[in-house]
Amino acid sequence: MISSRQIRAARGLLEWSGDDLADKVGITRATLSKIESELSQPQEGTLARIEDAFIKHGIEFLEGDGLRLRQQDIRVFSGKDGYRQFLDHIYVTLKNGGRIRQFFLNEKSGPSFADEYGRAHISRMALIEELDAKVLSPDGDIELPAPYVTYRWINKEDSDIVPFYVYGDYVVLPMYETSHKREWVSINSKLMAERFCKQFDKCWARAMPIKKGKSKGA
Repeated sequence: MISSRQIRAARGLLEWSGDDLADKVGITRATLSKIESELSQPQEGTLARIEDAFIKHGIEFLEGDGLRLRQQDIRVFSGKDGYRQFLDHIYVTLKNGGRIRQFFLNEKSGPSFADEYGRAHISRMALIEELDAKVLSPDGDIELPAPYVTYRWINKEDSDIVPFYVYGDYVVLPMYETSHKREWVSINSKLMAERFCKQFDKCWARAMPIKKGKSKGA
């Protein structure tokens, strides 16, 4: 959890008033003042909302009481631990709703890679309201683990397009060298996200809807 000193410093870096932060987090100005002055012990949920507000506006928290403003919001998630961090970032970004567009990524290389953590991620995502999630899977893929997702099989003429994943305004490009060496490069760009989503929409219109229990050749 972030410290009171980091909260004060992050507000200063973003040039936010106490009222600005209180409004974004959904607490009173008086409550925020007590937290910053260490006159009360805040609930973990309140601290988490404060931290999320700063992270969404480019603050990166460091070890100790350090922090900095991200110059470029490009993140690389590596390996199994990185994949779990990636899932956490998806959840933090979309926990109040938003879009997911997954193109040509086999679900077998997704949440199952994180074992129980991946299944827990699916469960928490399923509870989010206003979540608009669509997945274009390889033809014949019947791994459909997420109940909140609408799936379709990709048209063969689109199968040579580079795989990608969009969540909110983040575009992710997966890098799979081997089954055990994987990276996910996440780029925060509203313009890029919109362009990838437009490409997705064109492919979606040509794709085949998947019915439960349907398998390749059925």
